[in-house]
Amino acid sequence: MIEVSVYIQKNETGYLVKSPEMGDRQIRGETLDGVLNEAKELIRVYLDNASQRPDASTGQALLGLFSEFVEDMTDKEISQIPSDGAEQHDHYIYGTPKQ
Repeated sequence: MIEVSVYIQKNETGYLVKSPEMGDRQIRGETLDGVLNEAKELIRVYLDNASQRPDASTGQALLGLFSEFVEDMTDKEISQIPSDGAEQHDHYIYGTPKQ
């Protein structure tokens, strides 16, 4: 599921519509119908593009995420990654004694 937040503001010159998911893009207009129609089109394009991108939380394999994480690391840095990180994550994250 893809969510889009839309904020509509009425001011002295008309209406302002913006959405954090679409960056700095703002729609201004004199009528509510006008800004809403333009916003609908932008949201449609945004949703079409978002549905074509792989989502890191659902569509990307863990190995792919790890590969991206280490791609700019040196071999020495990679060798320092603990091999028991999964079993001892509380130790490495919170500093608790190893189990």
